Amino acid sequence: MITKNKTSNFKKVIHMDEKVVCPKDKITSAIAMGESSESVAKESMVPKREEDHKSFIGRPRVYDLDGNLLAEEENLVVLTGREFIAQNLVGTQGNNPLDLTNYKITHFGVGDSNRGSTGICPPTTVGPFDDDVDLENRVTISDLYATYPNKYIDNGRLKRIESDGEIKIVSEEHTINVPTGGQKVIDAYTAIRYRMYLQPGEPQVKPFCFNEAGLYAVEQVFDPVSGNSIATDNYVLFARFTTMDKWLDVSDGIMIEWYILV
Repeated sequence: MITKNKTSNFKKVIHMDEKVVCPKDKITSAIAMGESSESVAKESMVPKREEDHKSFIGRPRVYDLDGNLLAEEENLVVLTGREFIAQNLVGTQGNNPLDLTNYKITHFGVGDSNRGSTGICPPTTVGPFDDDVDLENRVTISDLYATYPNKYIDNGRLKRIESDGEIKIVSEEHTINVPTGGQKVIDAYTAIRYRMYLQPGEPQVKPFCFNEAGLYAVEQVFDPVSGNSIATDNYVLFARFTTMDKWLDVSDGIMIEWYILV
């Protein structure tokens, strides 16, 4: 059982270092350095190793509240998430009928999808998919949403990450090419770390079969009373991952650590 709720030292996240450059750019650059077009073209057709690629968003990891790693999964920035990125990069909604320029990634949700695994032996996860617009079966995290409107929205089905977690820009290592040839390793603040918690007693389904989670971009509006921006119940799914079934009892909790790498 996952029973303790205390501050822990979490395992170091391993980052993928290299960005994949456009093959055309790589060929043009290499030819300029004196390599033959044939050799460069042949090299560009060789499949990249996993460690040679850098995803836009890093793999999420699931820990118990003692800091023990339970899972590390693949994830996907879905189409609505990409629309959110596009609008916020240029500061306008363009031709999109939904204006996402006042949205920020501030909340997360969890679910107990009936399609969390294939049911075969050994079982495998199902999804995520590019056209996902929500979790398969997003559940109520807390029934105290009316008491804590700054912590939960959408009738308690989305939880604000920073209510007991954190959103932080952190440094990561990058291996880059240098003009004189060779490579060097430098640090740059290009990773956004999300740490989000399901505390004992959350969610309201008990026991809870956790097998999916999502990051959500939520509309923010100015509140003249408090002078701060507050979250509305308008949201879009940014990214989703699925995992094998993990049963949480009323005394269990988990921490999800999710990196966006830009």
